[in-house]
Amino acid sequence: MFIQIHMLQSMPPGNLNRDDTGQPKKCLFGGVTRGRISSQCLKRNIRHSPEFKEAFGDDLASRTLYLPRMIADALREGNLGVPDDELDELTAAIAAKFKKDKKERHASEAEDAEDDGEEQESTENLPSTGSDAEKTGQLVFFPQPYARCIAELVVDLRKRSPRAYSQFIGRKLSPKITDEEKKKKLLDAEIKQFVQQAFDASKSLTVDIAMFGRMTTSDLVVNVEAACQVAHAISTHETLIESDYFTAMDDLKTKYASTQTERAGAAFLGSGETETYFNSAVYYKYLNLDIDAIKKHLPTLSDSDAAHAAGVLVRAAALASPTGKQNSFAAHGVPELVLVEVSKTKRPISYANAFLQPVEGGTGRNLMTESAKALCGYIDSVAAAFAPADMRRSMLAVAGASVPLASKHKCVDTLDELVESVVGLITMPEDTGATK
Repeated sequence: MFIQIHMLQSMPPGNLNRDDTGQPKKCLFGGVTRGRISSQCLKRNIRHSPEFKEAFGDDLASRTLYLPRMIADALREGNLGVPDDELDELTAAIAAKFKKDKKERHASEAEDAEDDGEEQESTENLPSTGSDAEKTGQLVFFPQPYARCIAELVVDLRKRSPRAYSQFIGRKLSPKITDEEKKKKLLDAEIKQFVQQAFDASKSLTVDIAMFGRMTTSDLVVNVEAACQVAHAISTHETLIESDYFTAMDDLKTKYASTQTERAGAAFLGSGETETYFNSAVYYKYLNLDIDAIKKHLPTLSDSDAAHAAGVLVRAAALASPTGKQNSFAAHGVPELVLVEVSKTKRPISYANAFLQPVEGGTGRNLMTESAKALCGYIDSVAAAFAPADMRRSMLAVAGASVPLASKHKCVDTLDELVESVVGLITMPEDTGATK
């Protein structure tokens, strides 16, 4: 089963997702500049949304550089018998399992950013000593119990083969066997077994890892191809970036300033590096979810649980909002149109080309309404020529986005009804036909 989610959402002035210059992200599409929110930003906010937390609780993963530190903490807190003087060597050894040569690192980081869903922290200048030895050098997405599991495997290796453990953490071995080559092969086999056990343990996934995937360069952690694809949100129309020249007043200036000149004017003038940039736009958002893929990643997941997870994704995608500069702008908005398509046929189609010709506003014209018209027109024409025969649709369209869609679909009035409808479409027997 395959679901696709399309949304139109108007966001008021804000700076939700900044680039390296501090300006709202943008792109060229259809020959004009569009506002853009990166897929990495959208995915992170979905993962950290209250909807995900409420639905999945503690069964969610963390993305961090500090896996070695977490393993060391698990060893200390569990009193597992590993002395503190070994922990620095151990964390460095674990971190080294995630390092790559510089030539390989650039390529792997580019893949990570695309396939894993969030931008990777550069590891080009990370030293291998000091506090950075406690970091993996690349962000790792893993369930919380994984660190404890690795800690227990470390204890097992230390007890089972002290010499292999010493070799793993980089300590010099005193020669006790005359055949050094034979000894080394034996120790390497013990270390290889430890690495394989850690790799096997990493196959235990959470819903968010199954959805958004994981790409690493380590033989300790299994790669996971994302079951959910998320597009960069783009504005349906041309956007301009504006800047905010702002001032700040001193509340006690009139009390303590000694002259009239000192009492006049603002205490702070924002300009240059302190200037705040912003834009506003109606965004088109698109994401899809392969239900079969998520069930493959999570074999114990029942059909109803998979449908529930899809419903949670729909709700979170609709409600999760980027956090950039929100204290300054409070740029919170909700989508006025959410269209969900369900089919057994896996044929992903973004409807971004509905806005290849930029939507135009102006006097008496609502950008949301014009965007909804363009989207529905595209669905009824171009998309209709490629839609699978088993496509079933459910749509929430309110306010300015309440425009007719000729294609067969179920109309709902609330987000709760939409989520319920989507779960029903996913679990509906195949022979029931399209939704009337």
